[in-house]
Formats: sequence, structure tokens, C-alpha cells
Amino acid sequence: MDKKLDIYRKAVEKINKEDMVKLLKELINIKSPFFEEKKIIEFLRGRLSYYNRLKSEIHSFEEKTITGFKGENLVVRLSGKGNGPRVLLNAHVDTVPLCDDWTFDPYAGVEKDGRVYGLGALDMKAGVVICVFLLEALVEAGIELSGDIIFTAVSGEEGPFGLGTHYTILDGIVDGCDYAVITEPSCPFAPETVKFPCAALGSRGTAVYFVSVKGKSAHGANPEKGINAVEDAAMIITALKEKLYLGSHPLLGSGTMSITNFCGGEKYLLVPEEASFTIYRHTVDGDADQALKEVEDIVDGLGLESEVEIKLRDLPDPEAFFRPWTVSEDNLLVQSLQKASKEIMDKKLQITYFRSESDANHIASRLKIPTVLFGPDGANYHAADEYVKTDTMVDSTRILLYSLIDLLY
Repeated sequence: MDKKLDIYRKAVEKINKEDMVKLLKELINIKSPFFEEKKIIEFLRGRLSYYNRLKSEIHSFEEKTITGFKGENLVVRLSGKGNGPRVLLNAHVDTVPLCDDWTFDPYAGVEKDGRVYGLGALDMKAGVVICVFLLEALVEAGIELSGDIIFTAVSGEEGPFGLGTHYTILDGIVDGCDYAVITEPSCPFAPETVKFPCAALGSRGTAVYFVSVKGKSAHGANPEKGINAVEDAAMIITALKEKLYLGSHPLLGSGTMSITNFCGGEKYLLVPEEASFTIYRHTVDGDADQALKEVEDIVDGLGLESEVEIKLRDLPDPEAFFRPWTVSEDNLLVQSLQKASKEIMDKKLQITYFRSESDANHIASRLKIPTVLFGPDGANYHAADEYVKTDTMVDSTRILLYSLIDLLY
């Protein structure tokens, strides 16, 4: 390890906090809500194309069925000199749309008290900065690894399907990878007792269903002559809340269910003939079809007069379902991060599990490779005054640099 430590020290000299903050501010300045990422992708390609050893390309894709989105990902490759493993670095460049109540300019990248505020600062433009500086440090230090690194700066993660990463898998862009690190802000999604540095070694899946209830209209003075779709919908929701087993996992915890977007009964003094609602489940086992059957069985058992249709939300591809996943703490990738955390920060790497979905659900379950979420600390993701703690952005980069050298040198 002494040789690897020497290599690390040579590369880490290229990682400068002021330079990282500068790039983060530049990325925050570029508005990139999901499905509007072209400008930020071009900016990143312009920067990374400066290095001859980094081979960059634009990966274009089009989702024709549901969204009509024509998107772009940036794919950057740093080739190794041997037959070592291939590591995928993944970070999304898009943000959620701007919300109200900001007290800072959301696109200025305001630096204050060790934080940088801005839309996407934490989720996850700081993660993009980490990947950029990892590649640049290795190249500028003249380090040749035995294995390859592939960096995918992807679009559409904050959209409904994780389209950018979905198409890197569908189009074979990331075939042959042995490990994956997604530089999402792992600590802010963890329980408050878990402190930086921490890595997420799994997350729950997602299943979204649309329920339509068709009854029969009647005058409100004679409800017995109709079939009240709203009342039947309410019975379904009550039954699901009481009877649906949401599952339990020793690492991921319990599954959850939320009822959203309830509609029905808009007409005056009429028994409502239509109602609908959405079931949003976070799953801990199984696939979309299994989760659907569990709901259908409960509804069938109610014997309702209304006609009930339950369908999985349309997907761009049958494989674009967010499945739950975990990786063992004994995996070499996790062990290398643990060693790096101890060596670089003299801290034990905390272990957590994501409560929601991310591109890791695609990568871990579909590529079937060890996958870890590891990134900086901060707060207010998807909310006003989002910020990242800049020291944790730098420390995340240093830990990942050590880990990559440990795995690939």
C-alpha cells in the first residue's frame, strides 16, 4: 500500500478547493432543469476535451413513446494500461425546477460560511465537480492505472424515469463495468445519526400505479340508483392501507405507500361516476408485476360494483423499473472506501441505505455490479436555499481518489 499511497499523494496535490468551488459556481450558473441539459453538457465536454488522455463523446438518445425527450449524456473515458477492473463514475447534471422562498440567488453560487448555495449545488452538481476533478487529478499527475474509468454525466435523472442512465445501459455505453460509484449526496439522505463520510449501499425500489374507478351516475337525491365511484375509491384506499403488506428488509427497512393525485366528484348533485388516484410505492423486494398483483388481489376481494382498472405507469422500456438493490459491506469497492476514509480522514466510513430511488437502481439491478452512492454533505435538496458543504466536497474527492487508486493501480 505504500506505493499506492505515494501515487495518491502525487495526484491529490492537483485537487484544489478554490478551483473546485469555482467550477461548482460555474455549473450552478448554468440553468439545467431536467430535459434542458444541453448547455451544461456542452460546457463540461469543452472542459474535459482539453486533456488528450480523456476521450469524450456525446451520447444522444431519444425517448419516443412517453416524453418525446431528445437528450444528451457526456461520456468520458480514461483508459488504463492493463487488465484491471473498469469503474463507472456516474453523476446527473440536471436539477429539479426552481421552487419558491429562496433567500439566495439560486443561480449565483453564493459562498458563505463554508457552504455554496444554489439550485443543484448539493443534488448534484457538487457530485459532477467531484468526478471532473478525479479525472483531471489522475491525468495531470501522469498516473496510469491498470483499469479503465468511465464517467457518465447524464441527463434526466430528476425526470420520471432516469432516462440518461437508462439509455447508457440500453445502448451498451457502460457494458463491461465492474464497479459503479454514483456521487450523490449520500449523507443528507441518511438518518441524522449518520455523519459524513458515509456511503449508501442500497436503496428501495419504486412502483407507481394509476387506479381508475368507473361507477354509475345518478341524482344526488337518489344515490341508491347510482354507483358512487368516489366511495368505492375510498374503500379501495382504506383496504390497501389496512391489508397491503409493504414488505420488510433487514437493510432497506420497510416499504411504504402513498396515495396521490386523487380526483373525482366534480359535478354538482350527481353521484360521481368516475374517480382516480395514484399509488406510489417504495418497494423492498420483488418487481413491478409482483407489486401490481398484490394490489389487484386486495381490490378483487372487495367485490365492488364499480369497474376498477389498475395499471403500472407507462415506462419507456420494461427494464426501466426502479428495482431495490443492495451491495455487501464485504465487497472490494466498499472495503476500498473504508480504507480511504480511515487513511484520509481518520474516520470510520458510515454505512446507510437510500430511502428513495436514484440512477443506482438502474445501474445496480440491471448491470448487476457492486454499486455505491458516495458524495458530499449539505441540506435542502429539492427545496429553497439548497447548499453543499464545500469541505465535504473536497474530502469526498480525496477519499474517492484513494479508493480508485487502491482498486485500479
